[in-house]
Amino acid sequence: MFLNDEDKKAIAETVREAEARTSGEIVFAVTDASGSYRHAALQGALAATAVITAVFLLLPLTHTIGLVLWTELVAFGFFYALAPWLPIRRWFTRSQEMEGRVQEAAFREFYSSGLFRTREANGVLIYLSLFERRVVVLGDRGIHERMGAPHWNDVRDRIIQGVRQGQARKGICAAIAACGKALETHFPRPADDTNELPNQVIDRTGP
Repeated sequence: MFLNDEDKKAIAETVREAEARTSGEIVFAVTDASGSYRHAALQGALAATAVITAVFLLLPLTHTIGLVLWTELVAFGFFYALAPWLPIRRWFTRSQEMEGRVQEAAFREFYSSGLFRTREANGVLIYLSLFERRVVVLGDRGIHERMGAPHWNDVRDRIIQGVRQGQARKGICAAIAACGKALETHFPRPADDTNELPNQVIDRTGP
């Protein structure tokens, strides 16, 4: 489990505090992976099967065609089934493909979470995809026009640094706080402001 219940509560509280001074909305979402990468799992399983078969043929045993075929079948099934839990898929997936998958999934999350419906078009999504080891920060048109990519890259890097240091919650909370300060500068909270979206973490990771 990447984030436990205590982590999620702390992140939700940070979102609440960040939004207390701005009309903007911040959503944090985390997922295991932004794509299935079945082709990479297949390629990885085939490569592992070839290695296992070669090792088997080097053993001082009687090698019949049937025994070799059974070895290949079992090896392929074993490694294909384990592919989601092994780094095999990363070895056979191009960086550009992972980048594209994460960007696409982040855009889907932006719309499915309702960020595009904020009153002043100032919603921000912070999207973390664990398998690809990537963070995408998307700001709606109202805030993006004023902030731009450099600020979003800073927010992204805070999370990456936290994860690398084994302090994911700290990095995520720092990123959310940075977003809150930027939103406060450009969109201070009006007297009639309401919380338009939930503060809870959107957790799409497995059990």
